[in-house]
Amino acid sequence: MITIAWQTVRARTGSFVGSFVTLAFGVALLTASALSALSALGTGDGRAAWLARADVVVAGAASATLTADDAGEPHGVGTGPPGVADTVESRALPADLPRRLSTVDGDLVVDHAGYATVTGETGDRIHPWSIAALHRSTWAADGPPAGPDSIVLTSPAAHRVGDRITAQTAAGPRDFVVSGVLDTTAPAAFYTTDAVAAELAGDRIAAIALTAHPGTTAAALAAQVRAAAGGDVRVLSGADRVEAAPDPDYQLRAAALIVLGNSAGIGLVVAAFIVASTFAYAVATRRREFGLLRSAGATPRQVRRLVLGEAMTVAVVACLAGAALGYAVAAPFARWLGTVGLAPPGYTARFIWWAVAAAIGVGMLVALVAAWLSARRAGRIRPIEALREAAVDQRAMTAGRWIAGLLAVGGAVPLAVAFSTSDTATLTGYFFLVVLLLITGCAILSPVLLRPLVWLLTAPAGGVTGTLVRHSTLTAMRRTAATVAPIVVTIGLAAGALAGESTIIETGRAAAEHRIVAPALVTGPVSERTVAAVARAPGIRAGVAVTDRPVYVYGPNPPYDWTGRYVDGPALSRVVHLPVVAGSLDDLTGTDTVAVPAGRWRLGDTLRIALADSTAVSLRVVAIVDDQIDLARMLLLPAALLTGHTGAPLADLVYLDLEPGADTGPAAAAATAGGGTLVPTAQFHAVLDDEGDRLNTLATVALLGMALLYTAIGIANTLLMATSGRARDVAVLRLSGATPGQVLRMICAEAVLVTALGAVLAVVAVVPAVAGLVLALRGRNPEVLIVVPWWPVTAIAGTCLVIALAASLVPAGVLVRRRPADLAGTWE
Repeated sequence: MITIAWQTVRARTGSFVGSFVTLAFGVALLTASALSALSALGTGDGRAAWLARADVVVAGAASATLTADDAGEPHGVGTGPPGVADTVESRALPADLPRRLSTVDGDLVVDHAGYATVTGETGDRIHPWSIAALHRSTWAADGPPAGPDSIVLTSPAAHRVGDRITAQTAAGPRDFVVSGVLDTTAPAAFYTTDAVAAELAGDRIAAIALTAHPGTTAAALAAQVRAAAGGDVRVLSGADRVEAAPDPDYQLRAAALIVLGNSAGIGLVVAAFIVASTFAYAVATRRREFGLLRSAGATPRQVRRLVLGEAMTVAVVACLAGAALGYAVAAPFARWLGTVGLAPPGYTARFIWWAVAAAIGVGMLVALVAAWLSARRAGRIRPIEALREAAVDQRAMTAGRWIAGLLAVGGAVPLAVAFSTSDTATLTGYFFLVVLLLITGCAILSPVLLRPLVWLLTAPAGGVTGTLVRHSTLTAMRRTAATVAPIVVTIGLAAGALAGESTIIETGRAAAEHRIVAPALVTGPVSERTVAAVARAPGIRAGVAVTDRPVYVYGPNPPYDWTGRYVDGPALSRVVHLPVVAGSLDDLTGTDTVAVPAGRWRLGDTLRIALADSTAVSLRVVAIVDDQIDLARMLLLPAALLTGHTGAPLADLVYLDLEPGADTGPAAAAATAGGGTLVPTAQFHAVLDDEGDRLNTLATVALLGMALLYTAIGIANTLLMATSGRARDVAVLRLSGATPGQVLRMICAEAVLVTALGAVLAVVAVVPAVAGLVLALRGRNPEVLIVVPWWPVTAIAGTCLVIALAASLVPAGVLVRRRPADLAGTWE
C-alpha cells in the first residue's frame, strides 16, 4: 500500500498541492512563532561581557519563592504548590559584606550602581570606574574620569570628550564633563569615580566582583566567598556570572514573550484547525475513488493504509519545507518587533532545534490524524454507498464532528461564566479563549448552521443563477463547509480580538481619566528632590508622587505578579478619586500597610508580598478599593516602603493640586530642571492614548498577523482546490447551454455567498463572547464603552471576499476555456 500511495501522489500531484501548501505554511507559522517567542527567553545581548574578567561575582537575591501562607491568606486558604518569580531587581548587598570578604584569596571591587540618565545617551545606571576594568572593552576616545566631575560614556555616544552634560540621578541633577568613551559589547552605562558612584547610589551595593590571587582557582575562591558571605546572597562563577549583569531590556523581553507566546498558541490552534479541515476535505473529494477501490476488493484497512501513506508522503516533504520557511521568516519578524518597540533593539530569532522539531511533529500529527479520521469513514462504508455519496453529500455531519463541535461550544460556556468571577486582569485571556472555542465550534458545526443561512441569504436572489448557487451550495455541503471554515476563522479572530481589546482598553481609559482630578501633572522619572522643588513652586498646593514597581504576591495559585503603586496615602485623595469600599487611604502610611482590590482580602488581613528586589514583607490591609478595570491586579503601597528596595527611587508621575488660576510656569521650570515635564492632565492622556493605540495596534499585528495571513492563504488554497475539482460541474452547465460568462457569474456568486456565510458565522461566534465581556465589565465599572472597530473588520472581510473571488474565478476561467466535451471526460 505504501508503494501504491507513492504512485498515487505522483499521478495526482495537482490534487495534493492544496494539502501540501496548507501544511507547509502551517508548519512555517508554528516554527516562526515558536522561534520568535522562545528567543525572548535569552539573557540579552552583551550581558556576557559584563564583569567578564572577574572570577567570582556576588549579587543579592533576585527571586522569590511564593509559597502559600495560612496567616497571609484570607478565608483559611491552605498551603499550595510554590511559585518562583524572578524579580526585576536584585536585593542590595549588606553594607558590611566587603569587610567580611576581605579575608578571601582574591581582590574585590565593589559596584555601587546608581540611577542616572543623560539626554541623548543610552543606559540608566552609573557605576564606579574600578568596575569598568572587569568588562571586555576598549577605548573609543580619551581616558578614565580624572575627578569627581568627570564621567565616561559608552559608545555609540551623542557627546564628545570635553562636553559638559547634566545627568539626572536619584539625588537630583548632576553636572559632569565627558572624559572618555568606552567601546564595549556590555550593556550601556556611565562611569565616574568610585566615591561619586557610591554617593549617587546612596551607598547601595549592587554587586561585588572578585579576581582570584595567583594559585587560587575560581572554584576555590567561590567556596571561600560562600563561607564568608552566608546564604542570603548569590555567589556566581563561570557562566553564571551573567546573572549579575544589568538587564535594562528585561521587562521589554518579558512583554515580548507574552505577546509572542500568545501568538504561538493562536498559531497552533489555527494551523491545526486549517490543516485538519483541508486534509479532511481533500480525502472527502475522493470518495468515488475509494468506492471503486472497495468494489475492486480493497478492504477498509487497505483503504486506510493507502490514505495514511499518501498523507505521510505529503506531510514529510511539506513539514520540512515549512520548517525551513518558518526559520527564514522568524529572524526578519523578530527584527521588526525590535524596530517598532515591541522587543529590545536588535532583537532576533535564534535557531532552536527542538522547537523546529516540535513544529514538524505537530504538523505531521495533525495531518495524519485528519487523514485517518476521513479515511476511517471512507473505508467503513459499502462500495455502492461510496459511489452514491460521491455525487451528493447526504450526511456531512459525522458523530465525531458533532462531538468535537459541541465540546468546543460547551467548553466556552464555563469560561464565559468565569467572566463574572475572575479579576479584570484575566478577562482578556478568558475572552480570547472563548472566542477561539466559539469560532472553532461554529466552523465544525457549519454543515448544520449553514443550511438555514443559505436559504436566508439566497432568498432575495431569483432567476437561474440564484437557484443554481443555492442548490450547488446545499448539495455539496462538505465543499461549502470546507471553504467557509477559513473565512470564519479569519473574520472571527480579527473581529473578536479587535472588539474585545478595544472595549477593554477604552473602558479602562475612561475609568482612569474619570478618577484623576489633578488638572496637571509632571511626567518622570524624577527624583525626590525634583518632586519637592515642584511642590514648593508658587501656585502648587500639593504634589503627589506615584511610582509603579512589580511586586509578587504570596499565595497558592497564580497570578503571582502584580503592580505595586507607591503613593502618599493621606494626600492621594486630593488628586485622585479612588472607589474605596472599606477602610481609608489615610491609614496607608509607614511601611507595613497596603490597600487591595476587592474580592480576595478583607480589611485587617495580613498580606505577604515580595518587593521588586525580592525582599519579603508582611502588610496589613487598611483599605479596599473596588476591582475596576484600571485597578486590576494592583496594590497601593505607602511611599516609604520603596526606600532601600530599588536602585531607582524615582517618581513616575507627580499629580499636582493647583490653586485657582495658578501660573504653572515656575513649577514647569522646576520640573524641567529635574528631567521632568509639566503637562495638563488632558494633554497627558491624549499623548498616552496615542502611544497606547500605536503599541496596541502593533501588538495586535504581532499577535494575529501571521495567523491571519495563514488563514488568508487557507481561504485561497481551499477555494482553488474546490473550484479546480469542479470540471464535470462546469461541463454539465456548458453542455446544458450555459455560456462561459454565465458559468463565471455563477462561480462569482458562489464565492460571494461563501464569504457572506463565513462572515455571518463569525458574527455568531463573536457576539456572545463580546456580550459576556460587556456584562462582566458592567458589574464592576461605572461606565463600559463598547467599541467595534468597523473599518478594520470590514477591510478584513473585504480582503476575504477579494481572495475568494480571485481563487474561484482564476481556475474557473481556465475551465471554461476548454471544450465542454473534454471537461466531461476529465479523469477524476
